[in-house]
Amino acid sequence: MKNNIYSEKQSFWTWWLGVLFGVLLYMQFEPIFSGEKNWDSSTFIALGIVGTVLLLMLMVRLRTTIDDHGITIRFFPFVRKKTWEWEQISDVFVTEYSIADYGGWGYRVSSKGKAYNTKGKYGLQLILRNGARIMVGTQNPEVVKQVIKDLKK
Repeated sequence: MKNNIYSEKQSFWTWWLGVLFGVLLYMQFEPIFSGEKNWDSSTFIALGIVGTVLLLMLMVRLRTTIDDHGITIRFFPFVRKKTWEWEQISDVFVTEYSIADYGGWGYRVSSKGKAYNTKGKYGLQLILRNGARIMVGTQNPEVVKQVIKDLKK
C-alpha cells in the first residue's frame, strides 16, 4: 500500500471574500483619492485592521493527509501537526454537517466534539476509541469516501 493515499489543502479564501475585501479597501481609498479626505490616523488604523485580517485569511491552511498510518492534519496557525493513528479510531466516515453544529468554521470545540474546517458542509467524522469525536472538513467528500472505503478493505 502506498504511504500517501490522499492529501487535501484548504483555505478560508473564496471569491466573495475577495469581493468583500475589495469593497472595504475601495471604501478606505476612494475618499482620499477624490480629495474628500486626507490621510489620518483612522485611515491607517482601518487599513491595518483590513490588512491584518486579509493576511490571516490568506495564510490559514488546513492540510489533511490520509494514509496507511492514519489521518494527519496541519491547520496553521492553530495546529502544527496532529495525527490520529488507525488504532486510535473506532469509526470513520464522511458526513454532512451544519456550521451551527460547531459554531462556525476554524478550530472549534463544541458539545459535538472538535472540528477543524475552513468552509463547506462536508467532513470526515472520526470517532476515537476513547469516545472523542473529531470533524475534519473536506471539499472532496466523494473522493474521501472512496479512500476510506479502500482503506477499510
